[in-house]
Amino acid sequence: MNKEITKESVIIKCASIHKKCWKIYDDYGGYDYNDQMLYQLAGLNETIEMTFHDDYHIETCLKEAEITYKWFKHIKKIRVLQETEPKSLYG
Repeated sequence: MNKEITKESVIIKCASIHKKCWKIYDDYGGYDYNDQMLYQLAGLNETIEMTFHDDYHIETCLKEAEITYKWFKHIKKIRVLQETEPKSLYG
């Protein structure tokens, strides 16, 4: 069954991804990646707004949202490792 891809469905999906990215930022933001995380969130928000207001290519919006979310999940992994770094004995 092929589900029709509509502008509205893409915006809803992208907004959901944006919310997940914000959750990761809220939980793991700061330190080395704080500014870059904010830039990514702002860029994704702009893409969603362009899609909503200006009929920006809906496929591009979804692709960029998925790539951004993948990046956020990667940063989350890094931050978890940083927060659980074992104590070093020397140096």
